[in-house]
Amino acid sequence: MHVRLKIVLTILVTSLAVACSVFDSGVEWRGGPYSLVWIDTAENVSLVRRLDDGNSIGRVDATVFSVGWDGRYVVAKQHPAGDRKITNYYIVDSHRDSALANVDQSVIGPLTEEAFRKKARALNLPEFSKTLASLE
Repeated sequence: MHVRLKIVLTILVTSLAVACSVFDSGVEWRGGPYSLVWIDTAENVSLVRRLDDGNSIGRVDATVFSVGWDGRYVVAKQHPAGDRKITNYYIVDSHRDSALANVDQSVIGPLTEEAFRKKARALNLPEFSKTLASLE
Protein backbone atom coordinates (compact mmCIF):
# COMPACT_ATOMS: atom_id res chain seq x y z
CA MET A 1 0.00 0.00 0.00
CA HIS A 2 2.83 2.37 0.81
CA VAL A 3 4.42 1.80 -2.60
CA ARG A 4 1.13 2.61 -4.37
CA LEU A 5 0.88 5.89 -2.51
CA LYS A 6 4.40 6.84 -3.62
CA ILE A 7 3.56 6.01 -7.23
CA VAL A 8 0.34 8.03 -7.14
CA LEU A 9 2.12 11.00 -5.53
CA THR A 10 4.94 10.81 -8.10
CA ILE A 11 2.44 10.83 -10.97
CA LEU A 12 0.51 13.71 -9.39
CA VAL A 13 3.61 15.86 -8.82
CA THR A 14 4.91 15.17 -12.34
CA SER A 15 1.55 16.04 -13.86
CA LEU A 16 1.40 19.31 -11.94
CA ALA A 17 4.95 20.24 -12.96
CA VAL A 18 4.18 19.63 -16.63
CA ALA A 19 0.90 21.55 -16.40
CA CYS A 20 2.61 24.52 -14.76
CA SER A 21 5.35 24.65 -17.35
CA VAL A 22 2.83 24.54 -20.19
CA PHE A 23 0.24 26.97 -18.83
CA ASP A 24 2.34 29.42 -16.82
CA SER A 25 4.63 30.71 -19.55
CA GLY A 26 4.62 31.55 -23.22
CA VAL A 27 6.71 32.90 -26.07
CA GLU A 28 5.35 35.92 -27.94
CA TRP A 29 8.24 36.54 -30.35
CA ARG A 30 11.68 35.21 -31.34
CA GLY A 31 14.64 36.87 -33.04
CA GLY A 32 18.00 35.11 -33.12
CA PRO A 33 18.82 34.01 -29.56
CA TYR A 34 16.25 36.44 -28.12
CA SER A 35 12.66 35.82 -27.10
CA LEU A 36 9.82 37.89 -25.76
CA VAL A 37 8.35 35.68 -23.04
CA TRP A 38 5.74 35.89 -20.35
CA ILE A 39 5.75 33.98 -17.10
CA ASP A 40 2.74 33.47 -14.79
CA THR A 41 0.62 36.21 -16.42
CA ALA A 42 0.37 37.59 -19.94
CA GLU A 43 1.29 41.05 -18.57
CA ASN A 44 4.62 39.82 -17.18
CA VAL A 45 6.49 40.00 -20.52
CA SER A 46 10.29 40.25 -20.60
CA LEU A 47 13.00 40.13 -23.24
CA VAL A 48 15.37 37.22 -22.62
CA ARG A 49 18.39 35.64 -24.28
CA ARG A 50 18.06 31.89 -24.76
CA LEU A 51 21.05 29.80 -23.69
CA ASP A 52 22.33 26.59 -25.27
CA ASP A 53 21.19 24.54 -22.27
CA GLY A 54 17.54 25.58 -22.71
CA ASN A 55 17.56 28.19 -19.95
CA SER A 56 17.44 31.93 -20.53
CA ILE A 57 18.78 35.11 -18.98
CA GLY A 58 16.93 38.40 -18.72
CA ARG A 59 17.82 41.37 -20.86
CA VAL A 60 14.83 43.75 -20.37
CA ASP A 61 12.41 43.29 -17.46
CA ALA A 62 8.62 43.45 -17.66
CA THR A 63 6.54 44.88 -19.16
CA VAL A 64 8.01 44.75 -22.67
CA PHE A 65 5.32 45.38 -25.25
CA SER A 66 7.14 46.01 -28.52
CA VAL A 67 10.34 44.64 -30.13
CA GLY A 68 12.29 44.55 -33.37
CA TRP A 69 15.39 42.70 -34.61
CA ASP A 70 17.73 43.09 -37.55
CA GLY A 71 20.26 40.34 -36.93
CA ARG A 72 22.46 42.51 -34.74
CA TYR A 73 20.28 44.81 -32.67
CA VAL A 74 17.13 44.13 -30.69
CA VAL A 75 15.03 47.18 -29.85
CA ALA A 76 12.42 47.06 -27.11
CA LYS A 77 9.75 49.31 -25.63
CA GLN A 78 8.86 48.75 -22.00
CA HIS A 79 6.33 50.03 -19.49
CA PRO A 80 8.31 49.53 -16.25
CA ALA A 81 6.35 47.32 -13.86
CA GLY A 82 3.33 47.72 -16.16
CA ASP A 83 3.06 51.52 -15.61
CA ARG A 84 1.62 52.66 -18.95
CA LYS A 85 2.33 56.30 -18.14
CA ILE A 86 6.04 55.59 -18.66
CA THR A 87 7.67 54.18 -21.79
CA ASN A 88 11.33 53.20 -21.71
CA TYR A 89 13.35 52.23 -24.78
CA TYR A 90 16.18 49.68 -24.88
CA ILE A 91 18.78 48.54 -27.39
CA VAL A 92 20.49 45.15 -27.14
CA ASP A 93 23.70 44.76 -29.15
CA SER A 94 23.95 41.04 -29.88
CA HIS A 95 27.61 41.43 -30.92
CA ARG A 96 28.43 42.48 -27.35
CA ASP A 97 26.05 39.98 -25.73
CA SER A 98 26.74 36.43 -24.63
CA ALA A 99 25.70 33.93 -22.01
CA LEU A 100 28.38 35.35 -19.72
CA ALA A 101 27.85 39.06 -20.46
CA ASN A 102 26.38 41.33 -17.83
CA VAL A 103 23.34 43.34 -18.89
CA ASP A 104 25.30 46.60 -18.74
CA GLN A 105 27.76 45.26 -21.33
CA SER A 106 25.15 44.62 -24.03
CA VAL A 107 22.01 46.59 -23.16
CA ILE A 108 21.62 50.34 -23.62
CA GLY A 109 18.76 51.82 -21.62
CA PRO A 110 16.41 52.79 -20.29
CA LEU A 111 16.26 55.62 -22.80
CA THR A 112 13.68 58.33 -23.41
CA GLU A 113 11.96 58.39 -26.79
CA GLU A 114 14.11 61.33 -27.90
CA ALA A 115 17.39 59.66 -26.85
CA PHE A 116 16.27 56.44 -28.54
CA ARG A 117 15.48 58.24 -31.81
CA LYS A 118 18.99 59.77 -31.84
CA LYS A 119 20.57 56.34 -31.27
CA ALA A 120 18.26 54.82 -33.89
CA ARG A 121 19.53 57.26 -36.52
CA ALA A 122 23.17 56.86 -35.50
CA LEU A 123 23.08 53.03 -35.37
CA ASN A 124 20.49 52.45 -38.13
CA LEU A 125 18.36 50.45 -35.71
CA PRO A 126 15.50 48.19 -36.85
CA GLU A 127 11.85 49.16 -36.71
CA PHE A 128 9.56 47.71 -34.07
CA SER A 129 8.10 44.68 -35.84
CA LYS A 130 6.11 43.01 -33.04
CA THR A 131 3.79 44.97 -30.74
CA LEU A 132 1.53 43.42 -28.13
CA ALA A 133 -1.50 45.71 -28.48
CA SER A 134 -3.01 44.52 -25.20
CA LEU A 135 0.04 45.85 -23.30
CA GLU A 136 0.66 48.99 -25.35
